[in-house]
Amino acid sequence: MKKRNIILSCLLMTSVTGQIAMADNSKIAEGTTVGHYQKPGAPIDITYKATKVELNELSEINIVLSTAINSGEMIVNIDFDEKLKREGEAYDSIRFSLTDSTNDYELNFKASASEDGLYYIRLLAKIEDGASTRMRVMAVPIYVGDGKLKRKGNRVIMKAINGENISISKAEETIEVID
Repeated sequence: MKKRNIILSCLLMTSVTGQIAMADNSKIAEGTTVGHYQKPGAPIDITYKATKVELNELSEINIVLSTAINSGEMIVNIDFDEKLKREGEAYDSIRFSLTDSTNDYELNFKASASEDGLYYIRLLAKIEDGASTRMRVMAVPIYVGDGKLKRKGNRVIMKAINGENISISKAEETIEVID
């Protein structure tokens, strides 16, 4: 009888521990573009992890930008949604010198918000290698509270002819004349 109780207790503890581990995983938003279709532009992939938090709690945001380009410079412009408050060191742009020794470039942020919602950190990454500039735009979702989008913010939303929402964002364009 004692053996049976000990075995049942162990199984119960294992089950509870597994559920706690699963609950912790649901508190992390993660994604990657590695291995997915990319539009033409800068050959940059993004992998991110961000903790889902409650109001006024700090979200840890870890972003890794990967590129096979090993010369030139990568400039990353960073734009936080208006109601997403940056905590700690804050910068709008960062530069990386591309080298043979690494393909991964890390960005780490902390942010919080005083309203429930789905917020975004938008990245405009440019690779400049002398003669050309290639760009890619990416976004990292940050979930606060219930994580539902309750606002349109200062972003312009338009409707396409078929009724699909179109979001207008900042961008840069380069035009090259071909002789």
